[in-house]
Amino acid sequence: MHSASPLRQALRQAAVARRAALQVPAGPATAHASASSSSYLLRNQAQRDLLAHAPAPGLRASSSRCFSQCARAANKEAAEGSKQSEKANEAACDAKNVSEGTASGEAHAEVEKLKTELKEKDARIKELSDAVLYSKADLQNLQRRSAEEKAAAGDYAITRLAKDLTSSIDILHLALNSVPEGLRSVPAAGNSESPEDSRKAIAELYSGVDLTRKSLLEMLKMHGITAFDPTGEKFNPQEHEAMYQAPVPGKEPGTVLECNKVGFRIKNRLLRAAQVGVVQDSA
Repeated sequence: MHSASPLRQALRQAAVARRAALQVPAGPATAHASASSSSYLLRNQAQRDLLAHAPAPGLRASSSRCFSQCARAANKEAAEGSKQSEKANEAACDAKNVSEGTASGEAHAEVEKLKTELKEKDARIKELSDAVLYSKADLQNLQRRSAEEKAAAGDYAITRLAKDLTSSIDILHLALNSVPEGLRSVPAAGNSESPEDSRKAIAELYSGVDLTRKSLLEMLKMHGITAFDPTGEKFNPQEHEAMYQAPVPGKEPGTVLECNKVGFRIKNRLLRAAQVGVVQDSA
């Protein structure tokens, strides 16, 4: 019984050393060193206790062998505890690395997603900006065309009336051309019953008709309508209407010989083509 008490104490101390080795939070090297040191101290202490209480050398030798076995068992358990601690530390490090890697991957994926959304929004903004610019340009073109059409409607609103007036001017022009050259001017004063009086009346009538024609032309000119006589000019089928062709010596073929009816323009648009006779090539 006296020798069993130190043995129990040694076993208990070995168990305490094992638990202490398993609970050490430090790294693998520290745990191993701590376990080895504890085993060494416990073994020496147990050996001293056994030697102090052993009654005989035989008992001391037996106790020493028992203690050595217990110490080896304690060292083995401490080494296993150190290995388990190392494995636990490695598992904790692996878990930490996996957690950090997962968090980093998720953050990278979120950044890429935000970049993609930003590019899509930038493209949409550019698309809408271009649409606004195109719409603005279309609106400006529409406003310009509307203003031009409105101005043209005002400028050419009297086209039909102007054509009717040009017909009246033509009649006056024919009437004036029907008067002989000798009767177009007022003769010298004489007997009221002489033929000169008749000539005077005809001349005054001619003058009145000519004045009426000129007044109509001035009125049309105020509204942008002008008459043109292309006599002597090169024939232009866009503005001239050929009524006949005749070879004329000394005249360049293709030129306007005479104008039967003057032409009219309203602003920059042809209102009526001039009716002309054209010099024909004698060959």
